[in-house]
Amino acid sequence: MTGFWRRSKADSEEEKRAITEVLGRGGAKPEPQAKWSPGVFDDIEWRRFEALCEALFAQAGVRTESQSHGADGGIDIWLYSANSPKPMIVQCKHWRSKPVGVQQMREFFGVLKAHDLRYGTFATSSTFTSDALEFARSNGINAQDRAGLLQLISRRTADQQASLLKVAYDGEFWRPTCVKCGVKMVERQPKDGGVPFWGCANFAKLRCMNRMQMAGKR
Repeated sequence: MTGFWRRSKADSEEEKRAITEVLGRGGAKPEPQAKWSPGVFDDIEWRRFEALCEALFAQAGVRTESQSHGADGGIDIWLYSANSPKPMIVQCKHWRSKPVGVQQMREFFGVLKAHDLRYGTFATSSTFTSDALEFARSNGINAQDRAGLLQLISRRTADQQASLLKVAYDGEFWRPTCVKCGVKMVERQPKDGGVPFWGCANFAKLRCMNRMQMAGKR
């Protein structure tokens, strides 16, 4: 499946929830965790999560390719191994609380079929529904939720774990990245005095905008 990969309603709803949490603390930088825990996934934004997943696979000895933003055809990371004639693909969902359902898993399976691939990994910072896990097991999809990812990380050496933590907390790890142009968003205040929202710094030039304006704060 090539071309523009539309962000689903579920993506938008979860992004709204995540951004509400950040704006709820005034867009302030959270204190980084000293060691790996579920809280790390909650601290970081979607782009850092994808970078973390890519670094985790790279530590396993495979060559990785990804892009920082823009249309990705439903593939966030490509994995290349000397032991396999075909690449493997990874889709990442940085969701905080909403579980990934069978619909998202079916869409990923469609991407696999479109590229004539048999295996892929679906990684999320949240969890999977039972039917999503059943579908994954039946269709060659490696499903990794936050608990699974933390388990994989725990098997790394202390130095490797520290390196992964550094990747997760690199730069402005808490500030959302614009999906369209890849720059960090800035907090905006509506002229009418409404609630703040994240806006893209390139809006005037590229006409990309954050469609995730908040209806309120927690």
